[in-house]
Amino acid sequence: MSLQVPRDGLVQKLQRLSSSQQSIESVSSFCIFYSKDARGVVQIWEQEFYQAQPERKLALLYLANHILQEGRKKGMAFQEEFFKVLPKAISHMAKHADEKAKRSLVRIVTVWEERRVFGTRHCKSFREALGMPPSTAAAAADAKPAAAGGSGSKSAGAAPPAAAAAAAKLGPVGDALSLVLTTAGSTAAKSKEFTSSWSQNLLTSASLPEVSLAHSKLGAYAAALQEELSARQAALAALNAELAKQTAEVGRLESQLASAGQQRQQLDARLGSLASTLSAVAGLGQLFAAQQQQQQAPDLELEADDDDGEAAAAAPPQQQAGFSGFGVGMAGGEYAVAGQQQQQQQGGGFGGLMALQQQPSGFADEADDPYDPEHAD
Repeated sequence: MSLQVPRDGLVQKLQRLSSSQQSIESVSSFCIFYSKDARGVVQIWEQEFYQAQPERKLALLYLANHILQEGRKKGMAFQEEFFKVLPKAISHMAKHADEKAKRSLVRIVTVWEERRVFGTRHCKSFREALGMPPSTAAAAADAKPAAAGGSGSKSAGAAPPAAAAAAAKLGPVGDALSLVLTTAGSTAAKSKEFTSSWSQNLLTSASLPEVSLAHSKLGAYAAALQEELSARQAALAALNAELAKQTAEVGRLESQLASAGQQRQQLDARLGSLASTLSAVAGLGQLFAAQQQQQQAPDLELEADDDDGEAAAAAPPQQQAGFSGFGVGMAGGEYAVAGQQQQQQQGGGFGGLMALQQQPSGFADEADDPYDPEHAD
């Protein structure tokens, strides 16, 4: 678990801060010790800055400069947090500062450019806050290797435009990589300058001016190497932080995906259960409909018999007689058939058949005497 900066302790140190080297280095070491809580340190710094008098504001900017340069060994955290507040703070101080304080501000921004404390995009915002023209120190430093490499060569100290544009989209990691590209270009230029002046004669028969020039170029090359090393260490720290962040995100998403899979299985099981229930209900409905049809069939037969009876009752007397005769004939036929069967059993089948033929049919009178409505009572 990372340490959090003690607010009261830091506030006391900031309120006692002076512009002396000892005071700046002491408070800077205290702040860098809590680099894991860089956001808390910078927030307290910002609050004290706006409450301070102009003299202490400049001391606080000196402190920020020292923290930025020394804190790079701990990563890019302070660069990220200070960049959020420094443009506004510098603009605020520039509006209320005298000429001496403004020259000090310009000097601070120039140091940040020369030592690559911030990337080109960041330094541009600082220059705009101070109302300064486009970078002169950085342009001069980039122009030297360009002149040495020919008029058609690009500045060796600047990152390629496409790479810088891509890095700018990556946030803190992009800023760190952009700084690596810039310092790597500067290192390559310094290496080329030193190599062009180096020879074995420098160690044997070279003159003092030649040795001094080579020594100076070697010192510049070593400084560039150190700058690139610091930039790459900061980029590595930023990449490790991003890797840890992405690893945590992968774990979180895998857990959520597993949970979603379990919930989907539960919903699939529920859908299957509901489908089975609906199918069973549909089968019961069909069975109920069939039973209803079976129950309604005898009722229809009874209704048909009732309709026949009502028709017979409503018919004219002669037609009723026909119906009556039909009934008697049917009855007689039944009796005749019964008698025929009895006679067949008794050996008198022919007499029974004759008796059946002599039974009235009930329809003879209907044909001879049709119904006449005029004879109705």
